[in-house]
Amino acid sequence: MVSPPRYWRRLQAKRALRSAVITSAESFGVSIAKRFLPSVAVDAYRFRGMSRKQVPVSIQFQELGLLLADGRSVLDGVSGSFLPGRMVAIMGPSGAGKTTFMNVLCGKATYGEMTGQVTFNDGQLDLPTMKQGMGFVPQDDIVHEQLTVRENIFFSAKLRNPYDAPDALLEEVVEDVLNVMQMTHIQGSVVGGVEERGISGGQRKRVNIGLELAARPTVLYLDEPTSGLDSTSSLQVINSLSKMARLDMTIAMVIHQPRYPLFSLFDDVLLLGPGGRTVYLGPSQGAKGYFTSLGFEMPDSENPADWLMDVLSGVVPNDQLSDFRPAMLFDIWKSKKDSINRDQVRRSLTALEDSAVLVNAIEEEWAKIDKDSSGSMDAKELSLLLQTCGEKQPHPEAVSEMLRQISGGKDFATKQDMVTFVHRLRTSDPTSAGGGGGTGMAAPAAVEETQRLLTRQPGEAPTEGRPLPRFTLPRPGFCQQCGIVLQRRFAMFMRETWRRMVDLGLVFLCSSGIGVMHRGGNGANSLDLPGNLHMFFIGLALLSAVSSLKVFGENRPMFWRESANGISVGAFFTARALGNVFDVLLLGSTYVLIYFILTRPPVPYMDYFIPGLLVAFAAASWGYLISAVIQPHNATTATVMFVLVGCGILGNPYRTTDLMDGGAKEILQLVIRDLTRPHWSHHALVRPLYSNTF
Repeated sequence: MVSPPRYWRRLQAKRALRSAVITSAESFGVSIAKRFLPSVAVDAYRFRGMSRKQVPVSIQFQELGLLLADGRSVLDGVSGSFLPGRMVAIMGPSGAGKTTFMNVLCGKATYGEMTGQVTFNDGQLDLPTMKQGMGFVPQDDIVHEQLTVRENIFFSAKLRNPYDAPDALLEEVVEDVLNVMQMTHIQGSVVGGVEERGISGGQRKRVNIGLELAARPTVLYLDEPTSGLDSTSSLQVINSLSKMARLDMTIAMVIHQPRYPLFSLFDDVLLLGPGGRTVYLGPSQGAKGYFTSLGFEMPDSENPADWLMDVLSGVVPNDQLSDFRPAMLFDIWKSKKDSINRDQVRRSLTALEDSAVLVNAIEEEWAKIDKDSSGSMDAKELSLLLQTCGEKQPHPEAVSEMLRQISGGKDFATKQDMVTFVHRLRTSDPTSAGGGGGTGMAAPAAVEETQRLLTRQPGEAPTEGRPLPRFTLPRPGFCQQCGIVLQRRFAMFMRETWRRMVDLGLVFLCSSGIGVMHRGGNGANSLDLPGNLHMFFIGLALLSAVSSLKVFGENRPMFWRESANGISVGAFFTARALGNVFDVLLLGSTYVLIYFILTRPPVPYMDYFIPGLLVAFAAASWGYLISAVIQPHNATTATVMFVLVGCGILGNPYRTTDLMDGGAKEILQLVIRDLTRPHWSHHALVRPLYSNTF
């Protein structure tokens, strides 16, 4: 019989365990809600690495235009301003110059002559000063496909933040970007591409934006960030960006005919008419009222954003304006622009829109949750889900309690059960109110560290009380950039094992074929010796040069993006070339070894290995050059032609004397004998072969 004291101790222990289980289950519920529901995952998040801008930046543009080389004007007299802490949509019909306008604003319109003036903070800052304080998100999703989501963001933060920024601060910046862009649950997933399936298109778009957010820009430009996305994914992206505007970031983006719920998330909208002229600049909520006051009527069932585009195109009739033409809107705006009030309350996602985002998020992840494709989630699958949410080895009883709460008492939970459960948590999340999560304020330590770094010049000690930050940040130098790019290349290298095995298989086939043909024909008395060696080196040069094309050819768009943001061209080239040394060494040594084993020439292996390795590196360098100056779809053809002509014909040991006959003999002799690889490689091998025999 159990004594009363022991009984009570056991009962109390049971109650304590039950209480701990319920507490853990509640914590698990918040973790799941933060993963799937944007209003919890973002609004409840407290920024740690990012902070409000010390000096918010407004953009003023006066009579902005762009003249092309043929004399055409694609932008004409656009004037106005973008205010800090606000998100602006740039809209207009096709051919209105939306992207051109944004390119002129950020100094990328090098294809024409800019007219007018762009200033920042009423002339206190100019465009060259602001360059490193800007971020530009291209329309195409230019990302590192072989890196994970987190690695993409981390290396961008390393390259584009101050050179002496602590790693702890950069990690907090990465966490901020992942949370704000709702990518924490995919941070360990490889991005992937066309050949290798990775994350979804909407998630890839968020990574593209996250690369710029990791640089903590003061001004952010985006070129159609919602292109190719469905309406719910578009809401996710724009809602995430609106949180960044709360850090006093100035955000402007080109957007194409959004749904009205998305359109109303913008603080301001700039409408450009045909010919690239302003017809409206003001609060998005006031755009409809402005045009209805001019006599345009919008049907009740019409999407206001689509209706505005029809007005600008001249499709909507106007009874108040006789003989209405779209060009009349320009002059009307000039007379009424001073009456527009730019003050507006930022709109958040409604419960209905939040629900659509939630369903979309769970739909995306359900295949990963439902491991056995049964259509439901059991306790084991829920435990795996909780681990991906950051919970380390959740207690089995807490998992069972969590499953009971989700499913309503069943042993399994369906997709609809999960949606209903997370909706119930919207009003019960203890972190969603208070704590300053939605204010955009950072932790004090991060604010202090950020301010210290922003107000420094290279080699300058921190100065207290500096009134303005330095927009020309002390970025990593040449050697530091080389190290970061090389580290990034190593991360990619570890995921290229299969492609490397395929390359080695091709090298084996090529070297084996040539070796079998030349077996017994590489002795000093063989008449075929020069020709055999010539073919041996041509095969090695072709393999090395073609395999090296991917070093720069596959990364051209990313190189252009990073070099436009101040990354050193020399550092990028040096690091990428160093990162390819192992592959060239592996390819060259494998080729020479197989050939040597099959032909068994009467010389030491090193007499073949050293010239062969030098040929491999020389050919790889030509591959780098060709991939840098010739388009990728033509690079392989150009490389094969170069090797065959330069090595196969001009470097042919049987034809060198004949080619010398004719004019400019001395110059051609210098080029062919001293610069072609077969010439000096033949000397390196033929002489040892003859000396070994005689």
